[in-house]
Amino acid sequence: MMNSPTKQSSGDENCPMCKKPKNRHTNDEMLACSKKLQEFRKNSAGGAGIE
Repeated sequence: MMNSPTKQSSGDENCPMCKKPKNRHTNDEMLACSKKLQEFRKNSAGGAGIE
């Protein structure tokens, strides 16, 4: 029997940086991931260390 994939509700959204569910982040983890995401967006040119 095939099971349908589980659907994520809007509260189960994953963090784009660490892929951990956002509702499972501590305040410190959320702050660290948001800082990493901001840095990534500022310095997204090149990628993989290539400029």
